[in-house]
Amino acid sequence: MIGRQKATCEAGPLSGRLFPLAQASVMLAAALVSYATRDARFAGVAGALSLGALALLYAGRFTPSGRFGPANAVTAVRLTIVLSLSSAASLGPFAATLVVVFIGLDALDGYIARRSSITSEFGARFDMETDALLVLVMGLKLVELARLGAWMILPGLLRYAYVAASVLARFGEAPRSRFGRVIAGAMMTSLAVSAWPVEPVFRPLAVLASVLVGALVRAVDGRIAGHVTVRKR
Repeated sequence: MIGRQKATCEAGPLSGRLFPLAQASVMLAAALVSYATRDARFAGVAGALSLGALALLYAGRFTPSGRFGPANAVTAVRLTIVLSLSSAASLGPFAATLVVVFIGLDALDGYIARRSSITSEFGARFDMETDALLVLVMGLKLVELARLGAWMILPGLLRYAYVAASVLARFGEAPRSRFGRVIAGAMMTSLAVSAWPVEPVFRPLAVLASVLVGALVRAVDGRIAGHVTVRKR
Protein backbone atom coordinates (compact mmCIF):
# COMPACT_ATOMS: atom_id res chain seq x y z
CA MET A 1 0.00 0.00 0.00
CA ILE A 2 2.73 2.45 0.96
CA GLY A 3 4.87 3.83 -1.87
CA ARG A 4 3.78 1.57 -4.71
CA GLN A 5 1.06 3.72 -6.23
CA LYS A 6 2.76 5.04 -9.36
CA ALA A 7 2.40 1.78 -11.21
CA THR A 8 -1.11 1.59 -12.57
CA CYS A 9 -3.25 -1.36 -13.53
CA GLU A 10 -4.46 -0.23 -16.95
CA ALA A 11 -2.03 -1.62 -19.48
CA GLY A 12 -1.65 -5.30 -18.72
CA PRO A 13 -3.86 -8.36 -18.20
CA LEU A 14 -5.98 -6.47 -15.69
CA SER A 15 -7.10 -4.00 -18.39
CA GLY A 16 -9.77 -6.55 -19.26
CA ARG A 17 -12.96 -6.94 -17.28
CA LEU A 18 -13.04 -10.68 -16.67
CA PHE A 19 -10.38 -11.21 -14.00
CA PRO A 20 -11.20 -8.23 -11.73
CA LEU A 21 -14.90 -9.10 -11.81
CA ALA A 22 -14.26 -12.80 -11.23
CA GLN A 23 -11.90 -12.10 -8.34
CA ALA A 24 -14.28 -9.64 -6.69
CA SER A 25 -17.20 -12.05 -7.08
CA VAL A 26 -15.23 -14.96 -5.64
CA MET A 27 -14.07 -12.91 -2.67
CA LEU A 28 -17.55 -11.60 -1.89
CA ALA A 29 -18.91 -15.15 -2.03
CA ALA A 30 -16.05 -16.45 0.14
CA ALA A 31 -16.68 -13.69 2.68
CA LEU A 32 -20.33 -14.70 2.93
CA VAL A 33 -19.35 -18.36 3.40
CA SER A 34 -16.82 -17.40 6.07
CA TYR A 35 -19.40 -15.30 7.88
CA ALA A 36 -22.07 -18.02 7.69
CA THR A 37 -19.70 -20.72 8.95
CA ARG A 38 -17.77 -18.43 11.32
CA ASP A 39 -14.54 -19.57 9.67
CA ALA A 40 -12.25 -16.91 8.18
CA ARG A 41 -10.16 -19.57 6.46
CA PHE A 42 -12.54 -19.72 3.51
CA ALA A 43 -11.85 -16.07 2.69
CA GLY A 44 -8.13 -16.48 3.36
CA VAL A 45 -7.77 -19.45 1.03
CA ALA A 46 -9.93 -17.82 -1.65
CA GLY A 47 -7.79 -14.70 -1.48
CA ALA A 48 -4.55 -16.68 -1.74
CA LEU A 49 -5.87 -18.64 -4.73
CA SER A 50 -7.00 -15.47 -6.49
CA LEU A 51 -3.56 -13.95 -6.01
CA GLY A 52 -2.04 -17.17 -7.34
CA ALA A 53 -4.19 -16.72 -10.46
CA LEU A 54 -2.97 -13.12 -10.66
CA ALA A 55 0.63 -14.35 -10.59
CA LEU A 56 -0.10 -16.77 -13.43
CA LEU A 57 -1.48 -13.92 -15.52
CA TYR A 58 1.76 -12.00 -15.04
CA ALA A 59 4.20 -14.91 -15.29
CA GLY A 60 7.47 -13.54 -16.63
CA ARG A 61 6.29 -9.93 -16.27
CA PHE A 62 6.36 -9.46 -12.51
CA THR A 63 8.86 -6.59 -12.72
CA PRO A 64 10.54 -4.66 -15.56
CA SER A 65 13.20 -7.39 -15.65
CA GLY A 66 10.56 -10.12 -15.65
CA ARG A 67 11.72 -11.64 -12.36
CA PHE A 68 9.55 -11.88 -9.25
CA GLY A 69 11.82 -9.50 -7.37
CA PRO A 70 12.51 -8.83 -3.68
CA ALA A 71 9.62 -6.37 -3.19
CA ASN A 72 7.08 -8.94 -4.35
CA ALA A 73 8.78 -11.54 -2.15
CA VAL A 74 8.14 -9.29 0.86
CA THR A 75 4.50 -8.95 -0.21
CA ALA A 76 4.31 -12.76 -0.42
CA VAL A 77 5.46 -12.92 3.20
CA ARG A 78 2.64 -10.54 4.10
CA LEU A 79 0.20 -12.85 2.33
CA THR A 80 1.50 -15.73 4.46
CA ILE A 81 0.80 -13.64 7.57
CA VAL A 82 -2.81 -13.12 6.44
CA LEU A 83 -3.25 -16.87 5.94
CA SER A 84 -1.83 -17.51 9.41
CA LEU A 85 -4.28 -15.04 10.94
CA SER A 86 -7.20 -16.64 9.11
CA SER A 87 -6.31 -19.97 10.72
CA ALA A 88 -5.70 -18.62 14.22
CA ALA A 89 -7.75 -20.30 16.93
CA SER A 90 -7.72 -17.13 19.01
CA LEU A 91 -6.59 -13.52 18.93
CA GLY A 92 -4.19 -11.96 21.37
CA PRO A 93 -0.71 -10.43 21.64
CA PHE A 94 0.77 -12.77 19.02
CA ALA A 95 -1.93 -11.98 16.45
CA ALA A 96 -1.59 -8.27 17.16
CA THR A 97 2.18 -8.57 16.66
CA LEU A 98 1.62 -10.28 13.31
CA VAL A 99 -0.57 -7.40 12.14
CA VAL A 100 2.09 -4.90 13.23
CA VAL A 101 4.73 -6.89 11.31
CA PHE A 102 2.39 -6.90 8.30
CA ILE A 103 2.16 -3.09 8.43
CA GLY A 104 5.94 -2.75 8.75
CA LEU A 105 6.53 -5.05 5.77
CA ASP A 106 3.97 -3.03 3.83
CA ALA A 107 6.28 -0.02 4.11
CA LEU A 108 9.33 -2.18 3.35
CA ASP A 109 8.10 -3.64 0.06
CA GLY A 110 7.29 -0.17 -1.25
CA TYR A 111 10.70 1.12 -0.21
CA ILE A 112 12.46 -1.79 -1.94
CA ALA A 113 10.42 -1.32 -5.13
CA ARG A 114 11.20 2.40 -5.30
CA ARG A 115 14.86 2.06 -4.32
CA SER A 116 15.47 -0.71 -6.85
CA SER A 117 13.32 0.88 -9.61
CA ILE A 118 11.25 -2.29 -9.92
CA THR A 119 7.77 -0.83 -9.46
CA SER A 120 5.34 -2.65 -11.71
CA GLU A 121 1.70 -3.18 -12.51
CA PHE A 122 1.77 -6.62 -10.93
CA GLY A 123 3.53 -5.37 -7.80
CA ALA A 124 1.03 -2.56 -7.28
CA ARG A 125 -1.94 -4.92 -7.62
CA PHE A 126 -0.35 -7.69 -5.54
CA ASP A 127 0.37 -5.19 -2.78
CA MET A 128 -3.10 -3.64 -2.84
CA GLU A 129 -4.98 -6.94 -2.90
CA THR A 130 -2.91 -8.30 -0.02
CA ASP A 131 -3.84 -5.23 2.02
CA ALA A 132 -7.50 -5.73 1.16
CA LEU A 133 -7.34 -9.39 2.14
CA LEU A 134 -5.94 -8.55 5.58
CA VAL A 135 -8.79 -6.15 6.29
CA LEU A 136 -11.37 -8.73 5.21
CA VAL A 137 -9.80 -11.66 7.08
CA MET A 138 -9.26 -9.74 10.31
CA GLY A 139 -12.80 -8.39 10.21
CA LEU A 140 -14.14 -11.92 9.74
CA LYS A 141 -11.90 -13.25 12.51
CA LEU A 142 -13.05 -10.59 14.98
CA VAL A 143 -16.66 -11.51 14.20
CA GLU A 144 -15.91 -15.25 14.28
CA LEU A 145 -14.52 -14.94 17.81
CA ALA A 146 -17.39 -12.64 18.87
CA ARG A 147 -15.02 -9.76 19.54
CA LEU A 148 -17.03 -7.35 17.34
CA GLY A 149 -20.37 -7.32 15.55
CA ALA A 150 -21.08 -8.23 11.93
CA TRP A 151 -20.57 -4.60 10.87
CA MET A 152 -16.82 -5.18 11.21
CA ILE A 153 -16.90 -7.12 7.93
CA LEU A 154 -18.06 -4.06 6.00
CA PRO A 155 -14.60 -2.50 5.41
CA GLY A 156 -13.31 -5.75 3.92
CA LEU A 157 -16.34 -6.10 1.65
CA LEU A 158 -16.08 -2.53 0.36
CA ARG A 159 -12.94 -3.15 -1.69
CA TYR A 160 -14.43 -6.06 -3.62
CA ALA A 161 -17.85 -4.44 -4.02
CA TYR A 162 -16.13 -1.35 -5.43
CA VAL A 163 -14.10 -3.39 -7.93
CA ALA A 164 -17.21 -5.26 -9.09
CA ALA A 165 -19.16 -2.02 -9.43
CA SER A 166 -16.33 -0.31 -11.35
CA VAL A 167 -16.24 -3.17 -13.86
CA LEU A 168 -19.99 -3.50 -14.30
CA ALA A 169 -20.56 0.26 -14.57
CA ARG A 170 -17.43 0.64 -16.73
CA PHE A 171 -16.13 3.70 -14.93
CA GLY A 172 -12.80 2.09 -13.98
CA GLU A 173 -11.00 2.15 -10.67
CA ALA A 174 -10.18 5.62 -9.40
CA PRO A 175 -6.53 6.23 -8.38
CA ARG A 176 -5.95 5.72 -4.67
CA SER A 177 -5.97 9.05 -2.87
CA ARG A 178 -3.69 10.11 -0.03
CA PHE A 179 -6.76 10.26 2.22
CA GLY A 180 -7.61 6.68 1.29
CA ARG A 181 -4.09 5.52 2.16
CA VAL A 182 -4.25 7.26 5.52
CA ILE A 183 -7.62 5.69 6.31
CA ALA A 184 -6.40 2.24 5.23
CA GLY A 185 -3.31 2.57 7.44
CA ALA A 186 -5.43 3.68 10.38
CA MET A 187 -7.79 0.77 9.81
CA MET A 188 -4.96 -1.77 9.84
CA THR A 189 -3.55 -0.19 12.99
CA SER A 190 -6.96 -0.44 14.68
CA LEU A 191 -7.13 -4.10 13.66
CA ALA A 192 -3.78 -4.73 15.35
CA VAL A 193 -4.97 -3.21 18.61
CA SER A 194 -8.41 -4.86 18.36
CA ALA A 195 -6.67 -8.23 18.27
CA TRP A 196 -5.16 -7.57 21.70
CA PRO A 197 -7.67 -8.59 24.41
CA VAL A 198 -7.07 -5.66 26.76
CA GLU A 199 -10.50 -4.35 27.68
CA PRO A 200 -9.59 -0.65 28.28
CA VAL A 201 -7.95 -0.57 24.84
CA PHE A 202 -10.24 -2.91 22.93
CA ARG A 203 -13.54 -1.08 23.47
CA PRO A 204 -12.29 2.36 22.36
CA LEU A 205 -10.78 0.72 19.28
CA ALA A 206 -14.15 -0.77 18.43
CA VAL A 207 -15.53 2.78 18.41
CA LEU A 208 -12.61 3.94 16.26
CA ALA A 209 -13.23 1.10 13.83
CA SER A 210 -16.86 2.22 13.53
CA VAL A 211 -15.73 5.75 12.65
CA LEU A 212 -13.25 4.39 10.10
CA VAL A 213 -15.98 2.30 8.49
CA GLY A 214 -18.00 5.46 7.94
CA ALA A 215 -14.95 7.31 6.61
CA LEU A 216 -14.19 4.50 4.19
CA VAL A 217 -17.76 4.50 2.89
CA ARG A 218 -17.63 8.26 2.36
CA ALA A 219 -14.23 8.03 0.67
CA VAL A 220 -15.36 5.30 -1.71
CA ASP A 221 -18.60 7.12 -2.55
CA GLY A 222 -16.69 10.33 -3.19
CA ARG A 223 -14.08 8.68 -5.38
CA ILE A 224 -16.77 6.91 -7.42
CA ALA A 225 -18.80 10.09 -7.88
CA GLY A 226 -15.76 12.16 -8.83
CA HIS A 227 -14.40 9.53 -11.19
CA VAL A 228 -17.76 9.10 -12.95
CA THR A 229 -18.04 12.88 -13.36
CA VAL A 230 -14.60 13.05 -14.96
CA ARG A 231 -15.46 10.17 -17.28
CA LYS A 232 -18.68 11.91 -18.40
CA ARG A 233 -16.74 15.04 -19.34
